[in-house]
Amino acid sequence: MKVRFIFVIFCISTLFILFLTILKTDLGNNTKYLYNTNNTNENISSIIKFIIKPKCDINFIIWIVTSSANDAAYRTALRYAYPNEMLKSLNITRVFLLGKPKEESMWKYILKESQKYNDLLQGDFLENYKNLTLKHLMGLKWASSNCKANFLIKTDNDIVLDIFEILKLLQEKKIEENTMSGYILRNMKPIRISNNKWFATKEDFPGEIYPDFLSGWFYITNLKVAQLLINTSEKFKNFFWIDDVFISGILRQKCDIKLKELNSFYATDYRYLECCIRDKKKKLKCEFIAGPDGGKKELHIKFRKFSEYCQWNCYKRMKEQLVSKTCVVAYEEEMHVVNSKAYIYYV
Repeated sequence: MKVRFIFVIFCISTLFILFLTILKTDLGNNTKYLYNTNNTNENISSIIKFIIKPKCDINFIIWIVTSSANDAAYRTALRYAYPNEMLKSLNITRVFLLGKPKEESMWKYILKESQKYNDLLQGDFLENYKNLTLKHLMGLKWASSNCKANFLIKTDNDIVLDIFEILKLLQEKKIEENTMSGYILRNMKPIRISNNKWFATKEDFPGEIYPDFLSGWFYITNLKVAQLLINTSEKFKNFFWIDDVFISGILRQKCDIKLKELNSFYATDYRYLECCIRDKKKKLKCEFIAGPDGGKKELHIKFRKFSEYCQWNCYKRMKEQLVSKTCVVAYEEEMHVVNSKAYIYYV
């Protein structure tokens, strides 16, 4: 009985110590990745320090891509889709924006990756979605301070692009200078549901409606605008962690930078892009230049091959041929046969 009692006390003590250790670790991590400059003289821009900083040549386009330090697979897929040699021939420089992984064992792999490809820009802050604003600003700061280019493109690494059609838009001067062009989100309200990933407290954002902002999936601007955004960020000691809202909404509004709508060029579902690829045999162009990959990394490569082919071999679609009108993407069907009866599940 006495032995059992001692064993129970030992287990409870061990669990209590473990709980305190986890709590201490979490609190420590929070202070590491959530910068709060209320009690310092630092502004947001000044706390962005580079760990890895690639060189930047004179280019037509600087392409910055938000990426997780731990997700080398996505960067590999993008490098296969648009190899650095191809981008160089198109006068484009692409860099991936990273934070610091929590696992120190990952650091050496990132260093090797950087030495091999010279396309990583890493900041001195932990990888966390609450640090997306720091990561985004880091890309703008590096580009505006180190590069000479006509345009800057920002994307997320899970967004598929038709870089050839984007080049045509820019070369034909269909994008206004000194604007931010992309998918405009209007009259969006902060999410106040606490268990939502994008929950914003009244302290985070006291207003009831966000200023108009661009989806961070993909937008086009130039280095002058990037520099304006960085200069304006220096007046802030706190940042709103939802980067799309803070940078293309709050900061942009402070700078009085206009938004240019490109909503019709965006596929909202990856299956639209797959429909475009299937129509290759009809030699029809895709009306979309950007869209999500649906978790299918191979879609980046397939869509690049399709769009490269269609540069010279495809025709513009008539209204009745638009993918948005002819491609059914409301659901995918999974058919299961049970006791000779077919059941269809919508996913």
